[in-house]
Amino acid sequence: MKDKFDSANPSENQHHKISIQDFCHYLFTYVQISRVPVPDETDLNHYFEVMNNRGEQLEKHEIIKARLLSVVEKADSSEIDVADKQPLKALIHDVWEACANMNKYVQYGFSTTLRTELFSNNLSVLKPKDFNALLDIYKNHDEQNNTQASKSQPPSLYDILADGFTSPPNPNDTADKGDDDGISETYYSLVNFSSFLLHTLRIMINIQSSNQKDIALDDKQLLTQFETYILAPSVSKMSQNVVTEDKITPLSQVKTFIYALLKSKFIFDHFIIKRNMQDNKGQWTLNKLTKGEDKKNSYYKNSFENDNNDLVMLQSAFHVSTPTTNYKHWLNAVLYYAYQHYQYNDIGLDSTAYLSHIEAIARAFMLRRYLTDEPDDYHHIIYQTPDFNQISFTNTDASLTPNHLRTQIKQYLRYNNIRNIFVFNYLDYLLWKDEERPEFTFTARSSIEHFYPQNKRDDKLFINDKNVEDTLLHSFGNLCLISHSLNSRVSNDMPDVKVKYFLESKQIDSLKLSRMIKCISGQEATWDKTMIAQHEEQMLEIMMKGLNLMSEGA
Repeated sequence: MKDKFDSANPSENQHHKISIQDFCHYLFTYVQISRVPVPDETDLNHYFEVMNNRGEQLEKHEIIKARLLSVVEKADSSEIDVADKQPLKALIHDVWEACANMNKYVQYGFSTTLRTELFSNNLSVLKPKDFNALLDIYKNHDEQNNTQASKSQPPSLYDILADGFTSPPNPNDTADKGDDDGISETYYSLVNFSSFLLHTLRIMINIQSSNQKDIALDDKQLLTQFETYILAPSVSKMSQNVVTEDKITPLSQVKTFIYALLKSKFIFDHFIIKRNMQDNKGQWTLNKLTKGEDKKNSYYKNSFENDNNDLVMLQSAFHVSTPTTNYKHWLNAVLYYAYQHYQYNDIGLDSTAYLSHIEAIARAFMLRRYLTDEPDDYHHIIYQTPDFNQISFTNTDASLTPNHLRTQIKQYLRYNNIRNIFVFNYLDYLLWKDEERPEFTFTARSSIEHFYPQNKRDDKLFINDKNVEDTLLHSFGNLCLISHSLNSRVSNDMPDVKVKYFLESKQIDSLKLSRMIKCISGQEATWDKTMIAQHEEQMLEIMMKGLNLMSEGA
């Protein structure tokens, strides 16, 4: 390329009718070059061919990022000084890229020096409390970097073309890059980045607006939601009474969202469970990133000194009940609370209050969504409940006594009436606490199994009332939650055969199932109607206590 432009023969370039100056002006003004890292073993020729032939499309979140940057570029001088546009765009880019990797803690998305300015020396505290503080930190850091960079300018494109380098310069070889960059990250996130953007947007808009707007947690609507609330906002769309004195504009919304994104990701990393895949066991963990006393190496430790295990158990009970990335309403409820109550210090959140609130969320979902005649909307539960600790049966229907409510709950725990498998996982959480926290892990179990089989050919126990509306065959006392693979293996076996298989294979998927096994294991007892009814009453008693619904006379 360089030789072509340096050619002394003008006739070679005459048919182009363009000068080297015009070409350079166009190249440096309008052409953007992006560096795309690929795995070491990638066949680059094949990769280039596939990318060109297939026309790989941008992901939706990449389109949104570009449009946010466009808002800054198009903003007039009454909103932002021209000199501030570049640092603001750089900030948006860096925050976006740092948050986009959901399997890596957000601190690792920034340079080592900027990390300490944003997250304190031990990396465990989010320092900026609003967007302006965030931008000030970033601009000060940028000015220092520019001063250092002026002393050692990187080579120009012309220098590289002149073959003055035996090998191309590596853009990662910077003085600011440390050894501790989180490359060995071993955590697996509960949601992808597109879904997380919607969680952040929903929280931001509901804090900002007094009208409490619902935003669907479906990444198929990502572009539409951002167009409505960020890129083209209006007071009429937001609320009749926006809780801010500032004018709502696309630029103001972009600024507010970028800070909300950074804060939400920091909170998500430190106070929401992840899968630790390092030991191939996929254990649930609740860890925060911090630095040792030498201030050189970072490591992970429990997010809380107290209640950490309880928080892991309850959050994992929620997650395995809705394992898909979309419509994780429980996660939105937890993030909303943590966002509102984050303390900007080493503690971050009060563990006792945090656990108490998540337990209240669980009770609210059970009473107002899964065990009621008129299920409430998730958004209404999360954003329009004044006090979760006041949730009780009186909030469901004032005419119901505890005993009447017990009968209603039994109906929604029957086979084919169960709305969400969280009813099983919530009970397992209560059993785990009741049994003094034994060794147990919530796993993906979504098959509701009849302990006494419903399709046994030579069935004698339910031969006369199998199809009766209130048959004990389909009652909660005869149901348990197991994996699909286990269901295929034991579905039509009698209880004693199932117990033998469970004990021999050491596959006991739930604490409720463990209680059922203990009823007949090693005893001369059979799983009959009496035992089914007794087990159901025992489980209901534990559930009613967990829901703060005590029976009359208790």
